[in-house]
Amino acid sequence: MSAAKKLIINCGAGHVTASVFSERNNGLVLEGFAQQDLEYDLTDENGWLPAVLDAVRSVKSQVKGGDKASLIVPGYQLLTKLINVPHVDESKRAQIIAFEAQQKIPFPLNEVVWDHQVIADDGVETEVVVIAVKSDVINGFCTDMRKTGITPLDVEAASILDYNAYKVSYPGDEEDTLLINIGARSSNLLFINEQGFFIRNITLGGNTLTQNLADSLGKSFVDAEQIKIAFFSGQTSIDADDPSAQVLQTNAQNFQKKLSQEITRSIVNYRRQRSAAAPKRILLTGRGSLLPGLAEQLEQSQRMPVQFFDPISGIEVGNGVDAIYLEEHQHVLSEVVGEAARMTDPEAVSINLLPQQLADKMRFAKQKPFILIGAACLALATVPPILGQLQAKDTYSGQVKELKMPVQSLQSTHAEILELESKAKALKANIADLEGLVNSRSNWIAFFGDLQERLQAVQDVWLEDLKLDRAASGNLDLSGRLLIKNWDPENPTQSYDQAYQRVNQLLESFKASEFISDVKDQSFDDSNPRILKFDFSLVINPERPL
Repeated sequence: MSAAKKLIINCGAGHVTASVFSERNNGLVLEGFAQQDLEYDLTDENGWLPAVLDAVRSVKSQVKGGDKASLIVPGYQLLTKLINVPHVDESKRAQIIAFEAQQKIPFPLNEVVWDHQVIADDGVETEVVVIAVKSDVINGFCTDMRKTGITPLDVEAASILDYNAYKVSYPGDEEDTLLINIGARSSNLLFINEQGFFIRNITLGGNTLTQNLADSLGKSFVDAEQIKIAFFSGQTSIDADDPSAQVLQTNAQNFQKKLSQEITRSIVNYRRQRSAAAPKRILLTGRGSLLPGLAEQLEQSQRMPVQFFDPISGIEVGNGVDAIYLEEHQHVLSEVVGEAARMTDPEAVSINLLPQQLADKMRFAKQKPFILIGAACLALATVPPILGQLQAKDTYSGQVKELKMPVQSLQSTHAEILELESKAKALKANIADLEGLVNSRSNWIAFFGDLQERLQAVQDVWLEDLKLDRAASGNLDLSGRLLIKNWDPENPTQSYDQAYQRVNQLLESFKASEFISDVKDQSFDDSNPRILKFDFSLVINPERPL
């Protein structure tokens, strides 16, 4: 595939699409597109991946995109968490996010593949979305995908890509907007304002209506899905007096009401957490948004304009794409356009869940040809010196015989010199140790005085343990405690954030000490509600040894 083109495969809960994009004049061009519905029992969790793989083989053959692709996985397969961390330098942000992520994700971090994206920062707090997936799930997904002939370049989370698509379709728009993507198994609610965005994923999608119809009609899930699609798409018509039509309409209305209630609850939660204004409009996308009457019902219940999101309005469509076919499927293109936006926008958001071991293999595969060429050149470079050495070997052999004659008499003298040199080095080391002890005696007194001043500056903090590891690292390991005097049981997060800031202030101040060159290996223990325990190591300045 040309470097200017990108193959994107969107593996949804009920469909798969393959799209090929290129870049032209800093804009996106859709060069190829194919879509296929998944054929499996949507209630069977184990049936999704085999159906996806069959569909991928089909759509891949319909577009000319090569074998390397960006993959998109649906939101229902992922664990999404929003966390708030103190605003710190980017160099320290990753460590704090990892600590908070471990508290939110119900699995050890070494058992999941996870990534994060900053979604808002007011200078005091940084809001971050963390998305994770079990390692065995995503490893199996990538392994099976490679069996179809596809090499994953990255694995993107679908729930975050709608934001990029919105920026492409509404460049410069600052109106507060709620973008709702209604999928088969879940719906993604994306609140967008000028400060950033807010995500909420709800387990309410097209399958919810199908299951209700199956229960009401006494049909299997597969049959109910066919009846739903045929009736609401207008493929079949049923008289209004028919009991089946009444069941279909009643269940559709119930689904619309339940979705509206979840949207209302999400808006309230969004405004409370972000202290933000309510959205001024709603944009709908996803296959579930095509339910007749849904837009009108939401417009009436939410009392704001409701429109359908057009993700292809901000891109160019190539000659090889059927415009009518594309328009029929534009409701499944928002995540695809959002992933393609990363080609032209370096600030586009991204959650990459590609397993690290696979990423390392791909990186090595790219470097392998250059490594082989370099190895070959290195091997050829040794040929001339080898030939020269062979020619000079005979000459040197005669000279060596002449030099060996006086060597034996000098070897015994050399052994005595080496023995005396070894003893001298041992004595020098002992003298250096004694000098170090003498010099460090006064340094300890001055160091403790300096340490006490910095502790008093922070207040309510003390050290419990101090250990100097001379033999190994030479670092000074310390343990301390910070008393959280202004503990607020109603808002423990804020109390801990303030405590973290005070401890970080203390640790930063240590770097200014003439005895310290760096502070490392910081760790925190907030198991006690009123006391924050912290451990750290001080790297001793070699010019002021202790």
